[in-house]
Amino acid sequence: MFSSQAAEQSLNVSCKALDAVQADKTDSRFIVGSCALQQNQLNVLRFHLELNELGVDAVLDHPTGPVGLLATSPSDKSLVVTAAEHQSRATLWRLPFEVVDRTDTPNYNPDGDDSTDDLISSTGYELQEVSILEHSGSRLAEIVWHDSVMLFDEEASTTAGEILTMDFGGDLKLWDVGDGTARSVRTETIPLKSQITRPRVAWDPHNPHAVSVTAGTKVITLDWRADTSVPSGTVESFKAHRYGVTDIDYNPNKPYVLATGGQDGLVKFWDLRSAKAPLLVARGGHSHYVCNNKYNPFHDQLLVSTGTDSVVNLWRVSTISSAPLLTLDEDYPEKSETHNVRVARYEHVDSVYGMVWSAADAWIYMSVGYDGKVALNHVPSEEKYKILL
Repeated sequence: MFSSQAAEQSLNVSCKALDAVQADKTDSRFIVGSCALQQNQLNVLRFHLELNELGVDAVLDHPTGPVGLLATSPSDKSLVVTAAEHQSRATLWRLPFEVVDRTDTPNYNPDGDDSTDDLISSTGYELQEVSILEHSGSRLAEIVWHDSVMLFDEEASTTAGEILTMDFGGDLKLWDVGDGTARSVRTETIPLKSQITRPRVAWDPHNPHAVSVTAGTKVITLDWRADTSVPSGTVESFKAHRYGVTDIDYNPNKPYVLATGGQDGLVKFWDLRSAKAPLLVARGGHSHYVCNNKYNPFHDQLLVSTGTDSVVNLWRVSTISSAPLLTLDEDYPEKSETHNVRVARYEHVDSVYGMVWSAADAWIYMSVGYDGKVALNHVPSEEKYKILL
């Protein structure tokens, strides 16, 4: 079923943090964390393809406060780590299996009102605390859960940690959660001369030793080797945006390519082997800060960006992808701009701080506005055919 209409759901509470349940490859399941002054929750949502509807499977109390950061396990769909706003610790939780294993379909009444009662489950389930990830001083700025299947050698997969956390003071910590508890393995301090933007972290999917971190207007690439006999440290540092870098994401299919978003409203693409100038700049998509820029995890011709201007943009960046689309315009093959263009736009009411691609369906992506409105959008059918055929 190819649908072009967005599926929407209003959570009626302020929200910033969002992630797909990365370990669920069957159902498009998502977790949204609220950031209200009181009574915050984790909302577990599931997309019902037959109805093109978003349902809320559970609303779980989040006792540590407003959810500022959230990341799910790439291997266990019941594990999630969150950090409350303005706190220096993160908490590893286990979700109830009755929630993450739900497969029922809600009843659909085309003659009924707009109530979502059939899509919402009012459960009495609770989060189970598994472990605490503690930083010594500054509040947490980023959490990245590393997918161990990306590692190339068996030694790295057993000795490297699975979670990276970074605080506003520049401390980058590696945590081993393989045995179900979080254990700090390593700490590096990144010099953050400016805090004009929140530090962001991205782990290179092609190299288990490479980590990129934002520091103000710059991107710093680190050598994160487990072998301490090999000198580690900064490999590359370059200025990416004039006013500050707000997000980074590696190309999942093409090594050395990094996408960055900035306070200048631009999305830039870089070859880390020579980052003197960007490979491509996506202009005109945002009139204010970019909050997120995320590659499609399967098809690197596609990238989604969101911003504080309430806009969600789907970009085609064919010419710098691992599989360029060479027959987009047979009449005007010299017009390369037809290969790199915004192909879809969705507008929220409020700033869009959270965005993620589905882990189960390569053609859908979700965003959440600060007002709590969640929107699930589809890649247009014509774009699918251009990539697949």
